[in-house]
Amino acid sequence: MANNHTEKYQKRKTQDLSQIKEAFLKGTKDEKLGVYCDIFSAKCDGEWQGGGVVTALLAKGLEKGMFDAAIIVQRKHGYNAEVVAAKTAGEVSAARGTIYLRVQVIPKLQELVKQGAKRIVVVCTPCEVLSARKIQQSVEGDCEVVIVGLFCFEAFNVAKLKQEVKTRLDVDLDKIEKTQIRKGKFTAVLDGKEVSCKVKDLEQATEKACRYCDDFTSKLADVSVGSVGSKKGYSTVIVRSEAGQKLVESLDCDKRAVDKEEIAKLSKSKRVRATESFATLNNRQ
Repeated sequence: MANNHTEKYQKRKTQDLSQIKEAFLKGTKDEKLGVYCDIFSAKCDGEWQGGGVVTALLAKGLEKGMFDAAIIVQRKHGYNAEVVAAKTAGEVSAARGTIYLRVQVIPKLQELVKQGAKRIVVVCTPCEVLSARKIQQSVEGDCEVVIVGLFCFEAFNVAKLKQEVKTRLDVDLDKIEKTQIRKGKFTAVLDGKEVSCKVKDLEQATEKACRYCDDFTSKLADVSVGSVGSKKGYSTVIVRSEAGQKLVESLDCDKRAVDKEEIAKLSKSKRVRATESFATLNNRQ
């Protein structure tokens, strides 16, 4: 029975993915990177983490009247986070930086749609892109939704992460200035000084559900953004649709080539982990 349930879930998911790709995406079909029509490495002006691309995209979009609101995750009260609907470039800038926690943005998207918002851009991780697309399908014609997807291998449980960081790095995560994950290393900055450890050393703090996700680069987004494939200080940008092309037109930045193989390597690793996790689950049941 458990195997049948898993098979039905996977079949339904495959059908959903196929329909969404056909309806919204445009470009080359790449097995490793997903559908895309442009890919480049970028660095924007400002002291924004990872090249400031996401902040720049949202800020420019709001300034030009492309969106009524941008749904983003903002750090609040230590290392905790909340979802907010930014309506100005200043509000977007105030939320810059990355926080590696699983925060649900879909309820905020549903709320804005119900309130009558007509043009929304939402920033989310791969696990929520599919849900955002389904909402977009349900309101198409009444509301325009643009999705900026983030590269994500896994997210952390905040309580467990605080405990692990305290144990391994002897710092209070609530007091750190920023965090970054790059090339397998988790780095925290406190009082201008960096402390770090291997990401795999924090495995006990990861969200268990992440083990069943096989999407690293947010393949269903209009634009995908992450640090993998770019040198330090730059972001990798994968444009996947006409809406994504329109959005990046506003991007004033230094562009360079991307290391596609580095992205493909992590994408494969996440797919393999998901396959093994589902196999283990089925064997247990």
